[in-house]
Parts: sequence; structure tokens; C-alpha cells
Amino acid sequence: MRVTNKMLSNNFLRDMRTNLTNMSRIQGQMTSGKEITKASDDPFKSSRIMQMYSDIDSNKQYNSNIKNSINFLDTTDTALSHVGNVVGRVEELLVSAGNGTYSSEQRQAIKDEINQRIQEVSQILNTNFDGKYIFGGTDGTSKPVGTGKDTSGNDELICSTKVVGKPIDGKMTYSGTTVDANKTFSISINGEVPMKTVTLNAAITSGTTTMDQAADILQTSIKTTIDAENVGKVPTDAGYIQPVTVKATGDGAFNITPSGTVTFSEDATVAPPTPPATQTTPAKDLGLIQGSDKLLVEVSQGVTMDYNITASQIINYGTGANENLMKLLGNITSHLDSAEANDIKALTNTDLEGIQKVTTNILKLRSEVGAKQNRMESAETRNEDQNFNMTEILSATEDIDITEKTMEYATMQTVYMASLQTSAKVLQPSLLDYLR
Repeated sequence: MRVTNKMLSNNFLRDMRTNLTNMSRIQGQMTSGKEITKASDDPFKSSRIMQMYSDIDSNKQYNSNIKNSINFLDTTDTALSHVGNVVGRVEELLVSAGNGTYSSEQRQAIKDEINQRIQEVSQILNTNFDGKYIFGGTDGTSKPVGTGKDTSGNDELICSTKVVGKPIDGKMTYSGTTVDANKTFSISINGEVPMKTVTLNAAITSGTTTMDQAADILQTSIKTTIDAENVGKVPTDAGYIQPVTVKATGDGAFNITPSGTVTFSEDATVAPPTPPATQTTPAKDLGLIQGSDKLLVEVSQGVTMDYNITASQIINYGTGANENLMKLLGNITSHLDSAEANDIKALTNTDLEGIQKVTTNILKLRSEVGAKQNRMESAETRNEDQNFNMTEILSATEDIDITEKTMEYATMQTVYMASLQTSAKVLQPSLLDYLR
């Protein structure tokens, strides 16, 4: 094959471009510190590097979740400590009240202090962290506990249902799911079974019925059920059911008193229709029952933890119908008001025993919070280790060996200089050489 001058020239230029491209690639790697600057350099490594970046970013978010949860648990533990201090003081006051030499005036002074302690418990259970009530469960924007007056004028704690109202035209209007008249749900009074059925005597319509009207409808409907159970009984009879009061609050919730007396569920006497999607849930629609109150946080891929304690866990210190902090404090103030020997005796018997159970429950909840804190701290340590390991793997995959690249660059520079020197000899003969 005849080799022409044009072929020599083209081959030289091609090789020069190749040398310059290699020098540019190595120079770019040295200035960026990265082995790969675009996906086409190495598709497999590029894919792995992008996945590693994604995993590291996810891990950083997990770390942020863990830190926020630890702060939340720290706040919870502090609040529980304060509740324990208040309950401990109430226990001291009950022991003092059992002194047979105490006069009614002294017991009245104790009752006044306990009323203040009830207000303090309400304040603690409404502790706010990062814009949410820490004991409010999944409904963290609504106060879990309020205070009110019982029939004797003593302070009592009140648990609210979830917010179902919104302000419209200067008043709070029901904004939950519309529930038609004659819909039924079940109630349990003081933990008794079987449950009783409540039938709504009027419709509660979203956007139309005010919260006050909705509260009146609920109260009247519940009263009808309770009155049916109280037929032939007077308030002093055993088994007589005290009336229930339902009031709307300014933040769009329902307060139901006496607290802890009535619990709600869907009507268990009605078989679910087919298909289940058509089943009505009036109790849930009205905010009378809630879903899971557990706050969950993802601490690593596919791993979630709950990290909260609810007001219900603090207030309901046992499984019995009467093991309710609200009811217990109401009994204590009632017994302090009484001059009956049995009521005074109850202060150091059933009431004191109840307060001791409350203390035990709070200690149990604090130990649960402590266990969650330990697990979160362990998760944080693992997360930091994983982040370090992934960063190390990413560096091994993505970063250059600066010594190796320096040697490669020096080699390519030598090759380039040699090619430049060669270019001077590619076409040494001139036109005059061909004219001879």
C-alpha cells in the first residue's frame, strides 16, 4: 500500500488529538479530585456513586430524625418528672389529711392546694415542644387536657376529643364528616359491658352545624341513653349513672365531663355491610374516638420507632374502670369537702392507694421513655458509623489517587512533548527536493 504525505499528516493529527484528550482528562481529574466527571466515563461506577450519594443523604435525614426524637423524649422525661413531683406532693397532703386532729378548715386548705395541683398537672400535660403538644399523640395541635369545675365547684381535669371545628363568621362551625340523624354508635359508662347504643336525635352537618349545636345534639342523644338506664333509680342508688355534659371549646373540640366516665366506639351490634367501604363510622367521624396515638419516626431504612407518651397513658394509671387520675382527683376533693367519717377514712385508704398507683405508673412511663432514649442513642451511634463507612466507600469509588494521577499526567506530558518533536520531522523534504 502506498503511504502518502496526507496519510502521515492525518495520522499525526489524530494521535495529537488523542494525546491532548488524555492530558485534558487527567488534568480534569486532578483539578476536580474525582475519578469520574460524567456518566459516560464509567457507567457502572457512575450508577454506584449516585446510589451512594442517595444513601448518604437518606442517612443524614435519619440522623436528623433521631436527634429531634431524642430532644422530644428529653422534654417528655422532664414533664413526667414534674408530674411525679406534683403527685408526690398530693400523696403528702393525703397523709396529712388523714390526721384525725385536722379540722375541716385544715382539710379545706389541703383541698385548695390540691385544686392548684390539678391546674398544674393540666399545664404539664399540655407541654409544648416544637409547636406540638408532646402528650397529644397524633393530634399534636390540640391541647390534650383542660380544666373545669365539677358539680361541687372543685377543679377537675378534662380530656378533649380531636379538633373538628373551624372558625367561620366569628363562630366555631363543625367541619368534620357529616353524620345524619338516627345514626348510632356505642358508649361504655365506667367501663361497663355490654355497651349502650346512642342514636343521634339530629343531623350534624359539616359547614352548617355550629360546634355548640353539635355539642347539644351529642349531649341530648347521650342523655336519652343514660336516662333509659336510670329508669326507676335515684342519684343515691347503686348503679345510677351521672349525667354527661358535652361542651364545645374555642379551639374546635368537644369537652366531655365527667372525664373518664364515657368511652366511645362504633356500634358493635350492627354487622358490617358489604362491601365494607359503605360502612358508616359516626363515632370516629365526630372525633369521639381516635386512631393510633403513636408517633412514629423512621431511624433507618425500613425501621420505625414510636417515641411518645400520651396523656391517656398518664391519666389512666390502671385497667380498672375507676383507675383514672381525673376521677381520683375528683374523689379526693370531694372527700376533703365531706365531714363523713368514711370519706375522711377514704383519704388515707382508697385515695392514697390510688395516688401511689399513679406514682408507680409514672415511674413505669419514665422507664419506658428512658428505654426509648437509649435505643435512639444507639440508633444515632449506628447511623454515624454507617455514614462514616458509606463516605469512606464513596471516596474509594469516586476520588482519585493524587500520586498516581500526578505520575500519569507527567507521562502523558512527556508523550505529548515527544509527539510535538516528531511533528517537525513528518514532512522534512521541501518542494525544492522534488524539483531536482
